[in-house]
Amino acid sequence: MPFGYNESSISTAPGYLGKSGAGFNYSQVNRRTLGKIDEPEFFVTYAQTSLLLAEAVQRGFATGTVATLYAAGVKAHMDQMAQVDVTAIIPAVAQAAYFALNPFDPTKALQQINTQYWIASFLNGNEAWANYRRSGFPVLAVNPYPFADPSVAGGYVHRLPYPLREQSVNSVNYSAAVSHNGGPDNLATRIFWDK
Repeated sequence: MPFGYNESSISTAPGYLGKSGAGFNYSQVNRRTLGKIDEPEFFVTYAQTSLLLAEAVQRGFATGTVATLYAAGVKAHMDQMAQVDVTAIIPAVAQAAYFALNPFDPTKALQQINTQYWIASFLNGNEAWANYRRSGFPVLAVNPYPFADPSVAGGYVHRLPYPLREQSVNSVNYSAAVSHNGGPDNLATRIFWDK
């Protein structure tokens, strides 16, 4: 579905595909594989761990080989699809073809590592969102959706504001937390690790 539209406004999108089939005219999660009811849910995977280790080595926080850890992470995520469904298996030939078309480039290491981490976090939206804010990757187009909160116009949601109840029942600590975070308490204010 084109960025910046919802079910009500999609009919105004350039190249609108028409009402026949409604949302099925646009990409969706396959209900027979990643969208099935008994699809396994992954919290922290070997793929993600390998990619985080690759980043740690790239940044000088650990020892190892960045390219090897990166390749292990990407391959592990492809192999993980076998746990989802037999029809989701990515054959070794397809994996090799992917690596041949997308070789590791040491000059773009952080971008490649964190883009693959974003992919490996598919269906774990909170993790993908947190790592995107931490790393700045993948490079995403700005969401043009007209948010009700003007603080995110032309940008991204960087954090969730505190609930209104927190403001009313814990106002002293609420004010201290907002001040400590650099305020104001809105969707656009970055938290300390959001670079």
